[in-house]
Amino acid sequence: MNTAEFMRRYEATPEGFRAELINGVVHVNRWIEVGRDGKERIMPPISGGGHGGPQADMTFLLSMYSIYTPGVRASAPTTLVLSPTESVPEPDVLLRVLPESGGSCTLGTDDYLHGAPELIVEISKTSAGRDLGRKLEMYLRNGVPEYIVWRTRHRVIDWFHLNRRGEYVPLALDADGILKSRVFPGLWLDSVAMTGGDMARVLAVVQQGIASPEHAKFVEKLRKRAAKKKR
Repeated sequence: MNTAEFMRRYEATPEGFRAELINGVVHVNRWIEVGRDGKERIMPPISGGGHGGPQADMTFLLSMYSIYTPGVRASAPTTLVLSPTESVPEPDVLLRVLPESGGSCTLGTDDYLHGAPELIVEISKTSAGRDLGRKLEMYLRNGVPEYIVWRTRHRVIDWFHLNRRGEYVPLALDADGILKSRVFPGLWLDSVAMTGGDMARVLAVVQQGIASPEHAKFVEKLRKRAAKKKR
């Protein structure tokens, strides 16, 4: 199925239905089921510890970073028209540079995001096979610079970045065991603290990143881009 047909059908579905178009194939994520008691239930259920909590924690991290980085915006689950022909995923969390600051992902007149954001996150309890398989291939094919998969069942965070050969390679830990984004200077993550639920430590580390000289330089770079576009 192509993007246009998927979006036409998707917009006609009942509220609560959730699906994604991944490399031309439709994947249904959530739907509404009416039980014998006549009550509507959203199926399948979403776990708190395996998905809901981790998603909130990751959203907090990226939102905190965006608050101190003018020209950058975080988003929770959002329909993303990634490819005009075959891909419409709904990432759990994403971080993007706004168009006026040089980003290529835009908010369309249809109120959906269009294009490749700079960073996408998927929370995986039971979907790691798809997130590290078809979805990884989709994000790679469409040039998403950084991709994070948090495998909550195994308490592992995989952070990939796009290298010059057009391949995803794992982001290496620094000497202090911290993951540091190559696309968003100052976005630092203590993955052990994050997977262990130590959000105080996660907050402390990202605050260190936000206070770093490289983050200040990035903010100034975004400011100059925005100023240039206004001329």
